[in-house]
Amino acid sequence: MPCCVFKQSPENRHMPINTHYSAPGTGRPTDWQGMISRCETCKLSIRVIESPSPSVCPFCRAVLHHKPCTPPTPVPLPPEENLEERRRFLYGKPPLWIVLTLGMIGTLLLTGAVYLQVTNLEHYWYAPAVNIYSVIVGMFIISRFIFAAFYIPPPKVGFHPAVSVVIPCMNEEKSIARSIARVYAGGYPSDLMEVLTINDGSTDNTLQEMLRAQALFPRLVVVDFEYNRGLSHGMACASMLARGDFIVYVDSDTFLMPDAIEKLVQGFIDPTVGGIAGHTDVENARVNLLTKMQDVRYFFSYKIMKASESIFGMVSCLPGCFSAYRRVCVLHVMEEWMKEKVFGVDGRFGDDRSLTNLVLRDYRILYDDEALATTIVPESWMQYTRQQARWMRSSIRGMINASTFIWRKHPVPALSWYAMMFLPVIEPWIILQALLIVPMVSGVITTSYIIGVTGITLVWSLYHLQKTGRTHWWAGFIFTLTYVFFFCWQIYYALFTLSSSKWGTRAQQ
Repeated sequence: MPCCVFKQSPENRHMPINTHYSAPGTGRPTDWQGMISRCETCKLSIRVIESPSPSVCPFCRAVLHHKPCTPPTPVPLPPEENLEERRRFLYGKPPLWIVLTLGMIGTLLLTGAVYLQVTNLEHYWYAPAVNIYSVIVGMFIISRFIFAAFYIPPPKVGFHPAVSVVIPCMNEEKSIARSIARVYAGGYPSDLMEVLTINDGSTDNTLQEMLRAQALFPRLVVVDFEYNRGLSHGMACASMLARGDFIVYVDSDTFLMPDAIEKLVQGFIDPTVGGIAGHTDVENARVNLLTKMQDVRYFFSYKIMKASESIFGMVSCLPGCFSAYRRVCVLHVMEEWMKEKVFGVDGRFGDDRSLTNLVLRDYRILYDDEALATTIVPESWMQYTRQQARWMRSSIRGMINASTFIWRKHPVPALSWYAMMFLPVIEPWIILQALLIVPMVSGVITTSYIIGVTGITLVWSLYHLQKTGRTHWWAGFIFTLTYVFFFCWQIYYALFTLSSSKWGTRAQQ
């Protein structure tokens, strides 16, 4: 049972968190002027207009120094795109004949791979590791599809708790104002929602863009770190300042669809649920081959992988781009989370996975595929490569940490967890044997392996086409090729650089 289950009573379920407050020491309502509250020790300031100004620093608990300020003149944001048109692009209907034709090809390929595995037993003598590994991975992936078929999103039950939306940010001047505007345009009751943004020592115009948004949305809270402290510090600071019962973390380059927050929090009606992941598609999917590839991969990782984990209440990672937590759960593990180290070095990356693990120890973690958002992904291969290295380090650390308690959970997802922990470590050598060593040494081509990989790639790429109608489903094969010949080897680089805290995709050190 969870150690600190928080049950909301009907009396406080709709308790408003947004009212008009007086600025400290002025006796006037805050909509007359802005207020800056600063901590000299921690080098941070908190700017408000119509929200209450905190009295003490969330980190050192020292009394903040307050001074009034004049908010900037509101400047309208550029017109937003038609979100209904955007939704139709994200989820259309492909021609039925294409789906049926490709589905038949995929089925034949998988059937052929299975047939070769069963009938050509002598191949196990030439490449036993390759064949045994292929069977295990094939069964694992097929099981994900089977489990995902039983997935049902949390029902919409009219639950409207007090929510704090947290947007940590560094050097995102191009997207932060739009991200904030989408939150406010999402339709969640304004008296039950607050929004907090954290400028983590940006060196561009991110802070100015936040203040520009604050002039348009005067209840926005802007936290400014004068130097870069790391993502976990930004998330923790906002969590301590938050007044909502639930915290929704949104990346600064993520854009929520209408009703996304309302749908995301519905699962929290169950007091054993500590966190819920929303569904995130790729915003810039149409830019180039790389973004199309990531779009297909994202869809599979959510709709199949997270859906299959969700039916057991064991989603392995709540992505920072769009996820929610029960606030009391975050506060309960915050000290442990903030002090997490790797080889004596602060672990400032992978904060979403480490926080998920800490909450997962005592609570269920779900996925809601009806809470929709889009996010910007890397558009250059160099940026993508660095991101994947960071994610790989995060995954390794998360798997190792969770392995100490995951065995106490349901045996089926626990076994899958350990499979995901060990299989990627040996996978590069299996690929090397299948495609190079065995053909050179024995003169035997591992046909079943090649056909199996091709068939599985076609199946999950086809699933993307069937569910979305997006015509770049074929980019799934690009992901498979790049993974086989390059990215699978990153796991060894990640193992040797586990203590690195470099972000990789932005100017954060």
